Amino acid sequence: MSNAAKNIIARVVKNRLATGEKLKDVMKLYPKLTAEEIKEIKAIL
Repeated sequence: MSNAAKNIIARVVKNRLATGEKLKDVMKLYPKLTAEEIKEIKAIL
């Protein structure tokens, strides 16, 4: 996955967390992400 795509997903996740959603629930919306990609997105947050 490109850095641009990871950054976009990270922004979406940040916005959803700001509305009170839980990280694990938001990440379930992206079932194709690998464990490594999820780790990288969490590092951006």
